[in-house]
Amino acid sequence: MIVILLFIGAVLFAATMIFMQPSFKKNCWVAVGLILTLGSIGLIVLNYHNHFGTTEVKTTITYPLTSSSQHGHQLWYRQLGTKNERVYLYQTNPLVKTLKKTNPATTTVTVKQNQATNQLKITKVYRVYSSEELRILFGISGNDHQFVRQYDQFSLKPGWHVVKLN
Repeated sequence: MIVILLFIGAVLFAATMIFMQPSFKKNCWVAVGLILTLGSIGLIVLNYHNHFGTTEVKTTITYPLTSSSQHGHQLWYRQLGTKNERVYLYQTNPLVKTLKKTNPATTTVTVKQNQATNQLKITKVYRVYSSEELRILFGISGNDHQFVRQYDQFSLKPGWHVVKLN
């Protein structure tokens, strides 16, 4: 919709500048076309850079956590590079043999030990438009329900160990 308003404003501005005779009416139509064009460009830039019209929505899901190892209660991780970036390998279903991984590029991971239960709490943050009008106005950009970041919180009972894999 914003692209349509931009197009209408640009055509209105150009057409009135070229085809209308100088008068007060021409000045008014030129001003309307210019305001529509510059306003649409301004809103597009604000939406692109500052996420204008969107709010952050969090969804949280909690999974039971089972051991990554068959030999004791362990949560595994692999070190990436020299920084404090880790890929955690975890399992939420004991019947499934493959391990799931965290993504350090988009996920912030915290590990809390000596908790009451073993669980993984995944909180995902999305940007959604705050009203239906804004969703219609900026709908062409594809920014509705845009993924921002994810927080993973591992809660481990006493006796669990966080083990580094080589």
